[in-house]
Order: sequence, then C-alpha cells, then structure tokens
Amino acid sequence: MKNRNVILFVIGSMILLGGQFWLSSRYAKPVPGAEAPRTEPVPAKPEPSAPAVVPTATKPAEGVKTADAAATHTLSNNELTLTWQVSTGALKQVVWRQDGTKFFPAGFPGLGATRGAGFEAVRQEERGAKGTAVIFENAAGERLGYLVPPLGHVLRVEGTSPTGAAALLIPNPATEEPVKHLGRVFTLTDKGIEAVAWTEMLNDPFFSFLGSKRKVLPPSAERLGLDAGLEKDEKNQRNHYFAALWKLPRPAARDNAGYALLPEQGRLEATLYLGPKQDEPLLAFEKPFTQVIDYGFFGAVAHLLFWILKKIHALVGNWGWSIVLFTVVIRLATWHLNTKQTISMLRMKDFEPHQKAIQAKYEKFGSDMTKKAEMQKELMELYKKNGHNPMGGCLPMLLQMPIFLALWSMLNAVFELRNAPFFGWIVDLSSRDPYFIYPVLMGGSMFAQQYMTPAVGDPAQRKMMLVLMPAMMTFMFAQSPAGLTIYYFIFNMIGLAQTWWIMRSYQPQSITL
Repeated sequence: MKNRNVILFVIGSMILLGGQFWLSSRYAKPVPGAEAPRTEPVPAKPEPSAPAVVPTATKPAEGVKTADAAATHTLSNNELTLTWQVSTGALKQVVWRQDGTKFFPAGFPGLGATRGAGFEAVRQEERGAKGTAVIFENAAGERLGYLVPPLGHVLRVEGTSPTGAAALLIPNPATEEPVKHLGRVFTLTDKGIEAVAWTEMLNDPFFSFLGSKRKVLPPSAERLGLDAGLEKDEKNQRNHYFAALWKLPRPAARDNAGYALLPEQGRLEATLYLGPKQDEPLLAFEKPFTQVIDYGFFGAVAHLLFWILKKIHALVGNWGWSIVLFTVVIRLATWHLNTKQTISMLRMKDFEPHQKAIQAKYEKFGSDMTKKAEMQKELMELYKKNGHNPMGGCLPMLLQMPIFLALWSMLNAVFELRNAPFFGWIVDLSSRDPYFIYPVLMGGSMFAQQYMTPAVGDPAQRKMMLVLMPAMMTFMFAQSPAGLTIYYFIFNMIGLAQTWWIMRSYQPQSITL
C-alpha cells in the first residue's frame, strides 16, 4: 500500500471512529425494563442444582417498619470507608482512604441488598481481632451482616432469611447513569474471564440499524465482580485500578435485574473483595481473580515485563526512574533487531537508483500485469544477486510488536504506577502530563528519528508522513498516562542515538548488476 493510501486510511478511520462515538453518545437509548433495586448483593451457599430463577422483590413482612430510604450507616477501617443503605443493607459507596477515591458514582444501586427484606435498624458488634460486624435486621427475623476487618479490604458477608429473600449481588440498571465510568462487569473461572462493558449493555451499538444488538451480562459463575474506582478525571477515564469482587459457594443466578443468590436453608454466605487490582492481594484472595488485571492480548509477555520492572523498582525505589532504566533494558534487548532493521533500510537506499532504473524501463508498458510481473522478477533477481532481502527491515519490526503491545497494556493497567511521583510536575505516573511537555517531547523525538532514518519512495509523500505520524502520536499520548509517555520518549531518544551511530559507521556497498 502506498503512503498516500496509508494517509487516507488513517484519516478516514479517525473520522469514522469519531462519528461513531458522537452518534452513540447522542442517540443511545436506555435499556427497556425496570431498574434493579439500588442495593448490594449478598452471596449465598451452594445448591446442588443449577442456579434457580430469582423471585421478584416482595414487600417487607407484615409488621416490619422499614427504615427511611435516605438513612445510611458508615464505618471505616484502616483502608476503606464503607457506607450502607439501612433499609436494604446495600453497600452504596466505598472510599479508598489513602487518597479519597470513590469506588462508585453517586446514583449507584449498591452491592448486597436483600430483595424485599426491608430492614428496620442497624447495629455494630465488635468481634475482637476479627474486626467489626455491621448487622442489619428486622422484626421478621431477616438479618444481614458484614464483618469488616481492622486491616485489609476483604469482607465476610452472612445473612439469615426465613422468607428465602434473594441477595442481589450486582444489579443491572436500566440506564447507564448509575454505573457511568465504571468500565466492565465480569465473571471468572479457572480457565478465563468473561467481561462486558456497561456501555455495551446499556447503549445501542453503532450498527443497530443493521441488526446489531446490545450485549448481555456474562454467564454466571462462582466468581464475579465489576471494575471500580472513579479517578479525578473520570470523564476521560480509561483505566480502572480497583474492583469489587464476589467469591461465592455456588454460581449466582442471572436475570434482567443482575446477579443474585438464594439462601440455602435460610442462610447466605459469601466473601467480598473491595480493593486494588494488584497481583499480591488478588492472589491472596484467590488466584483466578488476578485475571481482572487487563494485560491485553499478550498477557504472558506483559507479566514478564512487569516482573522485570518490579525488580528494577526494588533497587531504585522510584517508579519513574524504574521506567527509565526499564526502557534502557528493553532497548538493549532489542538492540540487535533494531540494528538489522536500520542497516536493511540503508542498504535499500543503495539499491534505490538501480530500482528506479528498472521501474523506468517498464513504465512505458503502463498497467500491463505481465510486464509488471517481469519487472518484479528482475528486481528480485537484483536483490538475490547482492544477497539482500527487501523484507529484512520489516521482520525485526514485526518481532518487536508483541513487546510494544504488551508494554502499552502493562503500563496502562498496573496499580503500582497510580499516584506514583517521578519528579517536578509529574506527581502521578498513571495520569496524563498536566502540561503536555512529555507528549510534545515524544512527538519531537519521533519526528527527529523519522527524519534521520533512511527511507525510499516519493519524497513528497515522505515529507507528509514525517509530520503526520508524529502529530498523531503526540495527540494520542497527550491523553495517555505520563509513565507510558516517558517510556516512549526515552525509547525514541535511545533509538535516535542508535540510528545516528549506525549511519555514522555505515559504509555504502557496491551493487552487482
């Protein structure tokens, strides 16, 4: 594909993506059906059969006076501040005390509401070293308790329901507003994760006029949860560094209202994780939950690269400088491949006059496919006679693509970079550069490297790409985490030095005709 076609393809793709986003956000319709109750789920004990159909919410038992819907109860431990709705026992809000990050939007329905229970009161009960129990109850014998540890972010949930009221683990609202900016809802097994974005379930797809339908909740499992954590710039938020995760004794039932559990012999039991997407605490909770960290398609490569980054951080003590040294390590590991790529491009520059001469010889035949095939055969014979592979510059680039994509996913996803300072104006490596200095430097370094790199083809088209690609990358990295931008800036600067050294030492070779 010629450079002109590449430019048109890139510009056309950007216009289509922008149009899709604008139309989807402007004309998306709400999901039909009733909105789930604004309460939190309580996991239930296993049943021998498949998940039962969840009964619809019922009125509180006769004689029970439900607490005011606006009444809440709040409790804090060393890491979390938890707020429940008294009338339902739903966990409405969680705050990460370290920096005040809220887990859910203001209108979030809540986790763990007992459907139709109608609690009258709440009380606290100290359990010594185990923590504090927050207990919701009513005169009919309905009871729901959360055991909050003094340290950590794993809650034990237990309940008693004489009427067999279901616990709504994760509600499925009728519109996107209650779960806005929350990312995905997912279920997990030992073999993998099934995840769906809330926007894909609660908004019509762009091609709905062609029959495309909204996605539905993932299949039920014994492990399920949702992304959590609203960052300061929540409107432009792309990454979620926290999660709310349920570990159940049996698969939850799934219906239009969400995921729910029925009590077994009148009792409910489950465990709730409310914390960061971090390998160590997730592994301690249960190994399959580590899959909620989205390392992308090349997850195995990303895991290895993050392991290297953590080892460097253990020596340096600063995540910003760890990224700088990590970049040097990656550049050294790919040094030979980059050298081969640059030398191959320089060698192609040697071939350019002879290549143009052969093309000019066949130009008079126009679009005659037979003559074009002869021209290609003659070119390949020329390359073969001189021991040159014209694709030699592409292969090293393809071999590095898994590393490139794995790094992109890893540096975007890891919790360790959140609120991690570098120096100067970079106080959070997981947020974008507030003054756009590093994106501009990255774009400038990319321009310089492209300008220095030998290239063949139409000079006018090359000049256009010389400006277009760095401009596009600068725009893209302006919205990316600072840690990622710093990585690619250092990566380009080392590449610039490498290219300069190779070109300085390269000696043009004669061409055998």
